[in-house]
Amino acid sequence: MPVAEAPPATRESLQRLCPAGRPDERRTPPRGVRGDLELTLGVAAATIAAMLPIGRLVEPGWMPGAVATILVVLFAGYLLRRMGLPGIVAAVGELLVWAVCATLALGHDDALLGFLPTLDLLQDLPRVLDLVGVEVVEGVAPIDPSREFAFVLIAAGGFLAFCIGHVVRDVRLPLLAAVVLITVFAIPQLAVPGDPDFVAAVFLIAAILWLVRAEIRARRPGMEAGPVASTWAGILGVGSVVAALILSPMVPLAAPTGGGVGRTSTISATLDLGDDLRRPADVEVLRLRTDAPSPPYLRVATLTRFDGITWAPDEGTPLSDLAFPPLARGGEVTERTTSVEITRLTGSYLPVPYPATAVEGVQGQWTADGLNRTVRSASASALGQRYVVTSQEPQITREEARAVMPRRDGPIDAMFAIPPGDDPEFHPGSTVLPEGGVDEDIRAAALEAIGDATTAYDALIAMQSWFRLDGGFSYSLDAPVEEGFDGSGMDAIDRFLDVRSGYCVHFASTFAVMARSLGIPSRVVVGFLPGDATGEEVDDQDVYAVLGSQLHAWPEAYLDGIGWVPFEPTVGLGSPTSLRSATAPGTTPSDAPAPSSAPTPAPTSSRDVDRGDAAGGAPTGAAFNPADLLRWLAIAVGAIILLALPAAVRAVRWTVRLAAARRGDAGAAWRELQDLVIDAGYSVDESESPRAFAAHLTRENGVAPDILDPLVRAIERASFAPPDGSAGPDLARSLTRVRHALLPAGRERLRASLLPRSLAVRPRVTSR
Repeated sequence: MPVAEAPPATRESLQRLCPAGRPDERRTPPRGVRGDLELTLGVAAATIAAMLPIGRLVEPGWMPGAVATILVVLFAGYLLRRMGLPGIVAAVGELLVWAVCATLALGHDDALLGFLPTLDLLQDLPRVLDLVGVEVVEGVAPIDPSREFAFVLIAAGGFLAFCIGHVVRDVRLPLLAAVVLITVFAIPQLAVPGDPDFVAAVFLIAAILWLVRAEIRARRPGMEAGPVASTWAGILGVGSVVAALILSPMVPLAAPTGGGVGRTSTISATLDLGDDLRRPADVEVLRLRTDAPSPPYLRVATLTRFDGITWAPDEGTPLSDLAFPPLARGGEVTERTTSVEITRLTGSYLPVPYPATAVEGVQGQWTADGLNRTVRSASASALGQRYVVTSQEPQITREEARAVMPRRDGPIDAMFAIPPGDDPEFHPGSTVLPEGGVDEDIRAAALEAIGDATTAYDALIAMQSWFRLDGGFSYSLDAPVEEGFDGSGMDAIDRFLDVRSGYCVHFASTFAVMARSLGIPSRVVVGFLPGDATGEEVDDQDVYAVLGSQLHAWPEAYLDGIGWVPFEPTVGLGSPTSLRSATAPGTTPSDAPAPSSAPTPAPTSSRDVDRGDAAGGAPTGAAFNPADLLRWLAIAVGAIILLALPAAVRAVRWTVRLAAARRGDAGAAWRELQDLVIDAGYSVDESESPRAFAAHLTRENGVAPDILDPLVRAIERASFAPPDGSAGPDLARSLTRVRHALLPAGRERLRASLLPRSLAVRPRVTSR
């Protein structure tokens, strides 16, 4: 039956027919306390929550200023709107307040009265931004920000709040605002891999749920304050969890193109290497070339002081320049030159071979440590440095090493003890055990390992062989975490000797403690394995690339009159130390890989270093890692959830409204009709009367009048008379028929289901 024209409607009836009311009311949400204030609070909470994880990049001293700026800017806009000012005036007022807050945070000398921006201040902004750029590129997360850096973060927080408020309040796209907030939240977790920030994620999810519900209630007061708003907000919250908390930290990134807090690696002078070795993505941190037969280990720091819980970095007397004193001990030495280029490594230490005697070419203020021949800085960063290290490699023979520190009768902890010498590189703390000594199990393990060794050198070689071959140890990055002993203290050592599975930290710290229990001075070194040949040559020297995953720890023992000798007890990494024999000068015996006191491993790929377990010899291939499979499955499932999220939201909305229509809710049925038209790719003008809208659909879109008639009569009746519950089945049937007419089965239905426009596009209002 054709739709007949209705008599002219009154102003009151038109407002009931079209919930938008007047055009100016439709463009902005209600200005009452319940509407605009709730939106303002929601925007503030969501913006603050999204910025919380930036604290893992930058020390959070700037956060109070950012929170204050966000609140002041948003509530200034709220007050201006409450005064009845037009939206554009309120927006300009917010920007002016934001500029004042940002100027106050900068504390610029040219600011008028300390908080008003001036032309001179604006002209100086490029310099300020350049300084901040240098901090970002060269800084080590977490960065201690300068005043300029704090200003940028505070200003960014205030401007982000202004933009989110505009998107939610004026553009009415809370989904877009949520995507922006989730992106801001995820960036710090991508830049600095680590455990997801669960507390901040929960805060963000709650804030987004609140914001979405507040926007829906403000847009359609009294009509969608129930299950639809709650369902949509809830599903969006689930998407926020997946995107911001689960997926973003696991996303494997492409090769790095920048430095600083971007895709770089960093190293601290501690043994907290577990998280670094288990990074989901790997980066090249440096390149080197050398005139030595094989690339050297590169040390960053030595750790001698051990209190039973942690190993503390050594802090010797810094030298005024980068020229180390010559080796105190005599004997034959071979001088080597190593060129190093730092590509993706930030930090206050420079990796150098041992024993370094000179470092040339570095930029910035760097000091040498005469105690352990390392290089560090209090202000400069390793990133981008190119330098040349000269080192002297002692040519120690096996006979020389066996001629010192013979085995003695008496207490176990004095079995190979030596009197304090005058070697400036000898650290008196290298023989100190934690208060209370070591457990009997550790002493028993040391005695088992050394067997009947008669000298300290033989005992150390026997211990090295025990860890690598005879003791039943295996290399694993997962077992320590699963077993809960991801550390280097006495508890971790006891557990490691029990399960006999761990990574370099456990091998190095256990080796050092066992050596001390026998009276042999020892320490732990943190640095990098030699790296892999790239196939390139510079000045007839092979170029080697070192990855962040080749971060390593190894022990050193002090032999009287010889000095510090490194060992390699970690299963599957490098080659064990074995000194050449003096009886065959110039040759390498079968058990001596190279004529040097240093471990001289063949270059080892990153997968061998820190991705799979190794037992016995070096790994021959990449082992299957269930964690990798689970990670990719989680990424795939999360991606599917994100892709299906719009369709799920739209399906829930359709189901809820269809059920409401069956109960005779004409308002829900009419809103669903509008969204179906929008999903079909057409525009909806909410200023049109229901009959004009129906006639438009019939004329332009070919929808039969008899399909629309029950919907038009129901919405008109709801505007002029009590609702008619008996019309419910007809309403539901009409909606279903309209859906089939506008979105026939096939490609159009699929497109509208996967990418429903009605989630982002709302009916417009045209002034008449």
